[in-house]
Amino acid sequence: TMKSILREQRRSSIVAAAVTILLGLMLVLVPNRSIRFLCGLLGTALLVTGLIYILGWFAKRRDGFPVWFLIPGLLLAALGLWLLSSPASVIVLIQFSFAAVLLFHGVIDLQGAVSLMREGWPRWWIDLALAALTLVLGGVVLFNPFGTMEALTILIGLSLVYDGISDLVLIHRLSRAFQEAERRWDVIETEGWSRDGE
Repeated sequence: TMKSILREQRRSSIVAAAVTILLGLMLVLVPNRSIRFLCGLLGTALLVTGLIYILGWFAKRRDGFPVWFLIPGLLLAALGLWLLSSPASVIVLIQFSFAAVLLFHGVIDLQGAVSLMREGWPRWWIDLALAALTLVLGGVVLFNPFGTMEALTILIGLSLVYDGISDLVLIHRLSRAFQEAERRWDVIETEGWSRDGE
């Protein structure tokens, strides 16, 4: 049912917000180690994925799999090795990745704020302001006016913590708005049935 789908989506959104907050705190508390850890984690994941593609091709090449099936595996493995061997050279990639996450979340939150406005929910402008600030932080991370990597890492961390908390606030308010709308529909349907029975 629609209710169970929305409930499941709410749970996954809460988990994503919690992970965002934890990642942000890690970047704030240990900025230099966090960048190296993320580079290592991402590099390992890409290398393993690339090797799976390559081994899969070797296992199926006798079945007539074309050579160009190797290309994604080789590219992913090469990118993984690059991340593992020279983490300092991928700072720009990490910067753009986190900026993209913040901008994406800002757009999603903006849509949620507009939904609350259309429902006539009180103080919907608070959610609009939270979404706008997320977009601003995404822009600041993208253009990096600070110069040093440590300052940028701390800014990314603080932005992610804020993003996760604002997501939780918006999820809570959207859930309340949905429950309120659902109660209104139940009342309308009940009144309709009563009139039909008269």
